[in-house]
Amino acid sequence: MTAFEELGVIPELGEAVSKIGWEFPTSIQCEAIPCILGGGDVLIAAETGSGKTGAFCLPVVQIVWENRKGSESSKPNSKPLIRPGWKLNIGDRDAGLGLKQGELECSSENGQWCGARCMVGVHTRGKYYYEAKIVKDGLCRMGWATLVGSLNIGTDGESYGFGGTGMKSHRKKFDKYGESFTTGDIIGCFIDLDNKKIWWSKNGNPFEVAYSIPQQLVTSGLFPAVVLKNSGLRLNFGDTPFAHPPNNNFVAVCQADDAHVKFVEEQKTQKLDPLAPLCIVLEPTKEMVDQTHENLSHFSKQLRDPSIRCVALSRGAVDKANLEQGCDIITGSIQRVYDYAYNKVISLNSLQFVIIDEADSLLADAGGAGRMLSQFLEMLPLTACDGTRRQIIACSATLHNMNIKSFANRFMTFPQWIDLKGMDTVSENVHHVVCYVDPVEDKQWIRLRPESNRLEDDGIHQADRIMPGTKDQNTLSLGTKILKGAYVLKAIQTLNMDQCIIFCRTKQQCDHMETFLQKHGIKAACLHGDRSPEERKANLDKFRKKEIPYIICTDVMARGVDVHGVPYVINVTLPSEKELYVHRIGRVGRAERMGLAISLVSNYEEKVWFHKCRRPNCNNTADISKRGCSIWFNEKQMLADVEEHIGQSVAHVDQFFHIPVNEFDGKIVYGAKRGKGEVFEGHAKTLALSVQQLADLERSLQTSYLSSVSTHFKKMQVL
Repeated sequence: MTAFEELGVIPELGEAVSKIGWEFPTSIQCEAIPCILGGGDVLIAAETGSGKTGAFCLPVVQIVWENRKGSESSKPNSKPLIRPGWKLNIGDRDAGLGLKQGELECSSENGQWCGARCMVGVHTRGKYYYEAKIVKDGLCRMGWATLVGSLNIGTDGESYGFGGTGMKSHRKKFDKYGESFTTGDIIGCFIDLDNKKIWWSKNGNPFEVAYSIPQQLVTSGLFPAVVLKNSGLRLNFGDTPFAHPPNNNFVAVCQADDAHVKFVEEQKTQKLDPLAPLCIVLEPTKEMVDQTHENLSHFSKQLRDPSIRCVALSRGAVDKANLEQGCDIITGSIQRVYDYAYNKVISLNSLQFVIIDEADSLLADAGGAGRMLSQFLEMLPLTACDGTRRQIIACSATLHNMNIKSFANRFMTFPQWIDLKGMDTVSENVHHVVCYVDPVEDKQWIRLRPESNRLEDDGIHQADRIMPGTKDQNTLSLGTKILKGAYVLKAIQTLNMDQCIIFCRTKQQCDHMETFLQKHGIKAACLHGDRSPEERKANLDKFRKKEIPYIICTDVMARGVDVHGVPYVINVTLPSEKELYVHRIGRVGRAERMGLAISLVSNYEEKVWFHKCRRPNCNNTADISKRGCSIWFNEKQMLADVEEHIGQSVAHVDQFFHIPVNEFDGKIVYGAKRGKGEVFEGHAKTLALSVQQLADLERSLQTSYLSSVSTHFKKMQVL
């Protein structure tokens, strides 16, 4: 039995992980795999390179295979998904509302309004009553709603509510009514269809008539409904004796005659659609789509009868052809998945899993990917066609994020939070240093400026008067840009970097850095959004194989792209968001290998493009405060923000890149595994004297003890 099988993974997948050298599960895999196999919603956060992808790929592949196998062997099931009866409808509720006690007790603990409607309603004639007991203090409303009414009852024209603050509500109009109530109180809900009236009572004391009901709603049918926020209710529709039985010919709703009862249309469970996906994995970039798809495909190859069909959405017509042939697991960007789902290219009726990788980056784009993600999730039914509850798994670089918490409250059902990372920290396998760029102290930029093989600047100073030798702000900004190119070249040569990821702020700067390095005989390639998917994939593959030692990229590679053993990272410009610093330098120090991250930080403010206008070929170099498209970067302040965020100061190095070596570490080979002989030379020498002293002390103690015991036994013999 492999170590993974002890987590509940089937032997076939245990064999698959052994083939790729995974002997033992990582910490995040130990925590997440059993939770996902258990069927719950899960939020996962762990350090970059800790095995998050494997933590969701393995259990999802297993569950999809087991469900397909079970679906093929099972007979069609006619058992109703929604069971007729006087209870809350598990299929007609907000995801954050928990139901128990036969769907008669409900609770909401996620800070959001969550509602549910009863499975049965009344219409046309009769006088009916039900009770709601408050079992947990909080905010709640109970009342009536049509089948098309909002679950947030009282906020539209199809529903009526009465809340704990002593307010009645209809069409979002909240008016003082009755009195407030709290834990232990019992609210009676009255509806008189004969006279078209609605009102409520508290602990047996009725209030005045609250609303007159239009004939249209009387005819269409009104269903008992509740909505809660951090509260809990227990409902009684009359199957058990009421605490405060009604008078005046009112009867329990459950006693309504069949002629005046309206049931929710029964939905029958069906077999899973063999062509529709059971799982959709959402990734922020094409590179991550390909990477995750490769993992899923590798694990799926070990499973037979049935085989698991994995599809990566990346190429229009090919995508549609693959989908038409049927698939089990889809991996794609939210844009592509949403487009296919909206246009009915992807069927969602059998969907059991939605996995959102790098969720914090998707949600941060509130106007684009974040909004699209919300719209996609709103399309989904709460259950698959076979009655299986949909699972949502969200992986994030951090869970300490309001966007993540809000997302979990809205779309996930009592998720389990697995946070093995906590706040952003730098791995102990990563050494990170800062090299200050000072165009006043280092004037070589003046000599380099007219040369054709220098790093081309971004053209933002094309209209400025440059005055070398002065402290003019624009002059120093241009000097900084030129020096950064020289420092990148110096770092590569001084440290004999055999492989390095170089981060630039913009796609234009990436292109310029690529050209600059190639002019100096250094093989380099770009990885950013303006390069074609084919070129990006080819460049990344060559970088992994070390055919190209230097890859230059924007933050597209700061998240999730898995390249093991990279020894060096250079930040040409610090990221504008302090959280991205940890993600960038996390490209090194993975898989227990040591890494060095160097950040070039200007002592003076640097002028950079900030195109708010979004116009192509914009050359408006004025500051954004003057309706232009430029801003000034204060990298020293940005560094201070980073240091505050990670809770430590970053060591400094000079322009000759003499990296300080900790006396304990000794000589370090970046890219080698931590703890191997080739990583720490001199470690044993440092400790040799202390070890010898401990050995001498141990020998002395043992000798003293034996001498004492020997003397004691001699005395006993004499006696």
